[in-house]
Amino acid sequence: MKTIGIIAEFNPFHKGHEYLINQCKKKLSADYCVVVMSGDFVERGAPSIISKFERAKMALSCGADVVLELPIYYSLGSAEFFASGAISLLDKLGIVDYLCFGSEDPDLDSLSMIADVLAKEPDAYKEALAKHLRQGASYPVSRKEALKEYFDQDNADFPVAFDILDNPNNILAIEYLKALKRSNSKIAPFTIKREGADYHSEEITKISSAQGIRNSILSDKGKSSSILKDQIPDAALGYFTKYHGRFLDSNDFSDLLYYKLISEQNDGYTKYLDVNEDLSNRILGNLESYTDIDSFCDSLKTKNLTYTRISRCLFHILLNITKENMDKYKNSDFTAYGRILGSKKESSALLASIRENAALPMLYRLKDAQKTLSPLELSLFNETLSGTSVYNRIAGNNTGSEYRLKPVIL
Repeated sequence: MKTIGIIAEFNPFHKGHEYLINQCKKKLSADYCVVVMSGDFVERGAPSIISKFERAKMALSCGADVVLELPIYYSLGSAEFFASGAISLLDKLGIVDYLCFGSEDPDLDSLSMIADVLAKEPDAYKEALAKHLRQGASYPVSRKEALKEYFDQDNADFPVAFDILDNPNNILAIEYLKALKRSNSKIAPFTIKREGADYHSEEITKISSAQGIRNSILSDKGKSSSILKDQIPDAALGYFTKYHGRFLDSNDFSDLLYYKLISEQNDGYTKYLDVNEDLSNRILGNLESYTDIDSFCDSLKTKNLTYTRISRCLFHILLNITKENMDKYKNSDFTAYGRILGSKKESSALLASIRENAALPMLYRLKDAQKTLSPLELSLFNETLSGTSVYNRIAGNNTGSEYRLKPVIL
């Protein structure tokens, strides 16, 4: 049995995702595809456009065999935390042979060369990184410049221009490779060239970016029937068009966030993950002009504080994602747990193999959480459920308690 693993957000699931799953299965002669997918909040610091269960159904209808939820501290974390949590989960399933992903530059040797430096962090690299950060550059810019200096100092024969670090999927690919190296995983990486529009492109093309599709849907409240038919695979389209909740974006949470910011203004916000004193002070200084999340992020941007970093921090504040708890999760030898959101009927052999080989607790029924999870694992599980409860309240998903919901079976 050969199994590939894919890390994704599927926000929403579109034809590019279907292409990735099917091409990787075909090229590697794989029997199964396991997906680790963000839950209701995603890495760029925003809610998913539709719920995790609908996105899981879309993936299962188009080639995925099992979909697991990535806990909220990882799904709403930086690219490094996002990748490390997802890789650890896949690795501890004990049945994944290949990690598959799309990248703008499908040159594994070059991507791996960069990942190796980032995983080991040699002194020359760390010194160069610290220098650029002191000079006020953002972390992504500082990292790129530090890598340039490191390879130049070592006279390395680096075969690819450093604009490889300007592409979002390349950056995630490097984080995946770094996480594989740091965990000494036996999972082999495999990449294919990303097809379609650029990651951040808002243009609607034959294969558009998830961002372009989201913007088109949100601009007319999901009435873009022709766009949806062109961009979402036929097998998955019904799950999207029949979704009963609201299509969400960050601004739907603006009032909740404002209440949280006002309530805690006397204490500041530095206890929350990724929020430093500078950002906390900027939030406090701009509260009087707060109208919604998008415009507030714009008002807080600086040369070294990107929109995405700010948005992620604001959702950390909203959802009580603290540095203290992340330190506990990060410093412990655990990913937490594996929660199965859905599976295919014909993939029972895969589920049986996971049960036999997984080196972490698996949740097939949420009512087993109390007796299955350790106190620390249970803490992360409950925080993830709390985030989902907030999401469902805003989306108008009247699903009731998550404990009543069973995994999707298609």
